[in-house]
Amino acid sequence: MDKLLVAGIDTILGANLAAWLAQRYQVVGLSWSNSLAIAGCETAACERDSTDAARKWIASERPQWVVYCGPGAHSAWNVSATSAPHPESVHVAGTWARAAQEFGCEFTVISSDAVFTGPWMFHRENGTCFCESTPARILRMIEKEVTDVYPNTLLIRSNVFGFAPTPETAGMVETVLHAVTEGQPLALDCMRYATPILATDFAEILDRAYQSKLRGLHHLSGSERINPFRFACLLADQFGLPMSSLDAIETPLENRREFGAGETSLQSRRIRKALDVSLPLVREGLSRLYEQHVSGYLDRFGALEPLLAERVA
Repeated sequence: MDKLLVAGIDTILGANLAAWLAQRYQVVGLSWSNSLAIAGCETAACERDSTDAARKWIASERPQWVVYCGPGAHSAWNVSATSAPHPESVHVAGTWARAAQEFGCEFTVISSDAVFTGPWMFHRENGTCFCESTPARILRMIEKEVTDVYPNTLLIRSNVFGFAPTPETAGMVETVLHAVTEGQPLALDCMRYATPILATDFAEILDRAYQSKLRGLHHLSGSERINPFRFACLLADQFGLPMSSLDAIETPLENRREFGAGETSLQSRRIRKALDVSLPLVREGLSRLYEQHVSGYLDRFGALEPLLAERVA
């Protein structure tokens, strides 16, 4: 059984990736803040901005595969000041790429659809309609850094939704479900569009990419373009909840070039052809999300005490 090291299990993507693949890999999960337990995984905390952490953890664990869920792993629909990319992230990401190359690991870096903006729709991997905001520029610098350091990196741009591992990391799903359950008003943008994909659907396809030793830049997203307001309505409907507290708002034209505020939908033809896979519709992802809600899937988060001692201050 191969060993998978997921750096950033306190992101929605990282947590679901570790939990979903725990039966197929020996998973070691590192969280950027407090220790987080995930059933079937060995977990520990790791300082997010440490320049020594990558080599120490990879040298110690010797994984066959490393997935780096840094600032690009956060959906721009969820982004907060604490998770927004900052300049130091570029060098730190490079240290993970360098360590993975040194120890011969397959290396995957998660980036964001928010590097793009409108008016172009369904951006290709070689698209140039980039967002010029500071966070988007930093993400593109991270992409360049990791691929310059380790050309065999698998770089994936996406926009992922799913259940968060802790209340502190709640994202779009929890925000909407709380609002409609409590009848609290929630205004959501109906002008910006993305192609979101369920985190566990993402994990399934990423596993195939690893098995196929896929490398280079690829987009991995859902097949359907949707805005946050419409997404929230479909989510409420899937859970049998009223939509009366949801309200649609339009982002002013002058603000649509801000980070994640415009058209960030992705074309994922390259990875579909490479792996011969189909990509899910939004309703298909939401149906599986609801199945996770009723099946006890969320019990995987916080089910066990972390199993690894902290090795990096």
